[in-house]
Amino acid sequence: MEEEKTVDLQRLLFEQLKSHVISNITLVDAISDLLNISNDAVYRRLRGEKRLDVDELAKICTHFNVSFDALVGAKQQILHFGYVPLDLKNAIVYKQYMKQLLQSFTALAKANEKKVFFTAIDIPMFHFLPYTELTLFKVFSWSNSTGAFQGNFSEFCSMMVDDELIDIYKHLTAVYKVIPSVEIWTDRTFDTILRLIDYYFESGYFSSTDEALLLCKQLLEMINGINQWSTRGFKDELPGAAHYKLYLSGIELENNFVVMKRDQTTTCIIKLYTINSMVTTNKDFCNESMKWINNAMHKSTLISGASQKESFKFFNLLTQKVRYLIKRIESSNDLFNPANPPY
Repeated sequence: MEEEKTVDLQRLLFEQLKSHVISNITLVDAISDLLNISNDAVYRRLRGEKRLDVDELAKICTHFNVSFDALVGAKQQILHFGYVPLDLKNAIVYKQYMKQLLQSFTALAKANEKKVFFTAIDIPMFHFLPYTELTLFKVFSWSNSTGAFQGNFSEFCSMMVDDELIDIYKHLTAVYKVIPSVEIWTDRTFDTILRLIDYYFESGYFSSTDEALLLCKQLLEMINGINQWSTRGFKDELPGAAHYKLYLSGIELENNFVVMKRDQTTTCIIKLYTINSMVTTNKDFCNESMKWINNAMHKSTLISGASQKESFKFFNLLTQKVRYLIKRIESSNDLFNPANPPY
């Protein structure tokens, strides 16, 4: 019985590792290099014919950032999360962070069974990625709020952007389009980005009015793109396109979660400070998170593929909010009037 539990645990470990291995490197090769053993020896471990010893287990868990406690499902009130510090004083650190994100979602996209759920206190990052300036503005506002960068937006873009980063954005955009997804928004989800643009324009962080207006123009394009996905219920017009479901919650969401389902593995991401996040594969926590998400969906209105009246009202409201901000920026003398913006 104990032998069977060990084999099952080992099999579960290797199953989880599949989502951590870079796409052009097989799991067998990765383990072979890490443990300095032959491919045949790795296969014996994969099949459960050979048990991992303590040193091998420690090396694998450390290298792939897998929690052993979470793996065995220890019944204790302690959860193990993965967290990568993100220091934006160094553009290379951010680029590496985005590469890891691309690696993770590429693995998800290649899975036989896949789905991702968002509870969107803020707009999911993937909607920003087709728009380089808008994406960088989100990163800029986060880095400014943490004190990592003190210059203006133009200087930040000059420091961060290069062809490699833009290529990562493009690949992440393409990857997200093939993953079926469910997003739960509120009528305030869009307000965060509007308030940020408003604040940083008012505070003099843009080199020109045109910079702020470009972001607004990209927001309008984003709204149109999400509206198209929502109307179709799919992320593309081609046959076999990934499903897209957008829900509108009538109450404020309490958590900013991303839950990724990949074959038999579920991963829960808790968003922190807009950009960064903590990650866990703890089964109990992931199950509780999905229960909460399913309950939130049940209490929300499905906007995509149905409820045309609700859909029109929702996207029209978002458009009007952006146009209101555009007018405030274009008439910058009025920006400081004590008006109450609709966001």
